[in-house]
Amino acid sequence: MTHLLTLVALGLAIALAPIPGEAASKRIHVIGNVLEQTFTGDPQNPKLGDRLITSGDLFDDSGTKVGVGAGVCTTVRTTEPSSDMLECLLSAAFDQGQIILGGEGPFPEPSVVGRFGIVGGTDAFRKARGEAILIVLSNGDIDITFDLE
Repeated sequence: MTHLLTLVALGLAIALAPIPGEAASKRIHVIGNVLEQTFTGDPQNPKLGDRLITSGDLFDDSGTKVGVGAGVCTTVRTTEPSSDMLECLLSAAFDQGQIILGGEGPFPEPSVVGRFGIVGGTDAFRKARGEAILIVLSNGDIDITFDLE
């Protein structure tokens, strides 16, 4: 269950994006942590269609909260070995708008790397594109780098 919950944290971290003033840079670094999460099945024996639902906060390198986010990841593969077992849709909400991310990702464990596409947004982020790279840390936080085009 811990590993699955970490994935939720991972997904949430992806959903949480930097404040719009930082969007002008090509690379943004943040740390995400999960406040609430649930898994609709047995995390030790996931079944097709089980969902991981998460919400939480995102912090910049100085520890300042810069946004909130939410995500839903659905188990899409259980029968063949693969690092990408979940399909996720994530969003990050800020005063200036939202960033939307999605794609397939791994079940989380420390040091696991997840990559998600930045597929759009609203308001200040309406033209957002690029990739978010997430690394699960040993303490359960998520190290996130947003590479914006």
